[in-house]
Amino acid sequence: MVTGSSTTWCYVTDMDRAIRFYRDVLGLKPGVQSPYWSDFELGTGKIGLHPLGGAANGPTGVEGKGWYLGMAADDLVALRRAVEASDGQVVGDYHDTPAGVVLTFTDPDGNPVQAMQLGVKAADLRGR
Repeated sequence: MVTGSSTTWCYVTDMDRAIRFYRDVLGLKPGVQSPYWSDFELGTGKIGLHPLGGAANGPTGVEGKGWYLGMAADDLVALRRAVEASDGQVVGDYHDTPAGVVLTFTDPDGNPVQAMQLGVKAADLRGR
């Protein structure tokens, strides 16, 4: 049966744009980089990008449905600014949880991502 996790991956429509987003905006360390597959280190795991091909069409991700890529962050305010200045899109506002604050956003293809900063409240982040 299942013994652990492998690479979590999503479809993208423009590999170069997606690489720039995950590398330059989110600051992830790249591994394999090609037009057909690219991946990045995320903690002890990996995320992968696969080109959308064939007769399939978008959107590749639908915010509010399916899986979310969960990430840890140490500065959600800076991350929000970086996403807003990129081809990604912030969805809603900061959201308090018992452990900290989450920020939901999408990559340039609409694939949903959620980042959490532990030990803070949304009120602490607003207006910064």
